Amino acid sequence: MPWKRKKPVKLSDLDAEILKILLKDGRAGYDEIAEKCEVTRNVAWKHCRAMEKKGIIKGATVQINYSHFGFEALATLLISVGAQQLEQVMELVKGLTEMRAYRQYNSVYNVRVFAALRNLNALDQVKQIIKQKVPTIGLKTYFLTGVRNIPENLNLTGFRDHVDNYNHPDLEEVISTPQTGTTIDELDNQIVKKLTLEGRASFTQIAKQIGVSTDTVAKRYNKLRKQRSIKVSIQIDPTIIGYSSMLDFNIAFAAPGKFSNSIIEMLSKIPDMIIITRTLGDYELQGTAMIRDISELFAIQDQIAGISGVTKIEASAIKIPDRWPAPQQHISTF
Repeated sequence: MPWKRKKPVKLSDLDAEILKILLKDGRAGYDEIAEKCEVTRNVAWKHCRAMEKKGIIKGATVQINYSHFGFEALATLLISVGAQQLEQVMELVKGLTEMRAYRQYNSVYNVRVFAALRNLNALDQVKQIIKQKVPTIGLKTYFLTGVRNIPENLNLTGFRDHVDNYNHPDLEEVISTPQTGTTIDELDNQIVKKLTLEGRASFTQIAKQIGVSTDTVAKRYNKLRKQRSIKVSIQIDPTIIGYSSMLDFNIAFAAPGKFSNSIIEMLSKIPDMIIITRTLGDYELQGTAMIRDISELFAIQDQIAGISGVTKIEASAIKIPDRWPAPQQHISTF
């Protein structure tokens, strides 16, 4: 029987607005959602419940600032292996701590690994383990020097005519807020672990599970949020609303190190561009986008190519997880 793609669920404008609010702040209450959407609390609640029943909203999780939690560096490993070794590599990486592996398509590097490193020596150890246990064809490493994580930039209504009008009113706050003087202890880590599993869990529920008062959990959460150590986001199943894959666009410039913040802003205004990463390596920026079809791939690539100074774009695809954003993605740092 031939494979048949399910017809995607069409979101109403109100559904799309609610999802954007919850992707930006996964703990937003129904009163807050109702006020922002200019509807009653009951209407906001009913729309959220309907999207949960349809499987669009799957839960909630946290993004974190890895430097606040004692990680010295973040790196992406691109690994090229024979097709017969692919599953072996994926299983190998799963057994390593602080690592996530993704299968890549349309690229000579068919495995991408995200690594949070307590120290730089850990990267050499990981590379040695992979090379010893798997016959690799090639292996490249990129260090991440900054991230803009904007899941609320999903183009949920499907129209692509608002590129020049889209803005992120909170980005100036993200850029200007100091991130020094942070202290993370074991209690903070316990709270973050609970929120990673269910970002909208009540403070009372978390307090009972870890044996402290509700007030303590609330104060700790507000501290972590204020110092930009964490951000809660809902998780959705993008395939239900018509998305088919995620694309990484590695971008090189004519004058290395000379790209401006205005270029970051241009990339941020491209609908469905959900993560922008500064990197050290052959490319200086990586943009991650979610697409519905091949025509959107070409549209996004053309928009990137139209940015002054861009000399090279390399695209690769990965499969969309049924719960996105993934737990503990990196919070925006610029």
